[in-house]
Amino acid sequence: MYNHILIPLDESELAGKALEHAVALARALGGGVRLTALHVNPGIKLSGPIIITSGLDLEGALAEEDKHVAAYANAKLASAGAEHKVLLAQGDPAEVICRTAKEAGADLIIMGSRGVGLVSELLLGSVSHAVAKRAHCPVLLVK
Repeated sequence: MYNHILIPLDESELAGKALEHAVALARALGGGVRLTALHVNPGIKLSGPIIITSGLDLEGALAEEDKHVAAYANAKLASAGAEHKVLLAQGDPAEVICRTAKEAGADLIIMGSRGVGLVSELLLGSVSHAVAKRAHCPVLLVK
């Protein structure tokens, strides 16, 4: 039913739960499901997305948050036994998530219903809400 699942991540507890749901779904669906974790940091300056397929060879310029999220995601995704990769990107999170999902051919997005930026979400609108409205594919929000 699903061939490629995108999991946007930050350092929130709900993002971790979304990652666990994605891994469990991939296991339940069996072989052939690809998993892509995506961490978007609006503050870093990258020349393009950094792709981590196995191991971690991260640039020294990345923030500790980015390194931590990438290492955590890589370990969790590897436990699924499915093809996986971790992407680190910059920009507006909702926009980058929707664009990445479409360009990568994701047919499901699984994400936390609320991230670490509670104050900015209340003032500027929820990233998960924006993704659910704009995404080309179904979005599963984890509470």
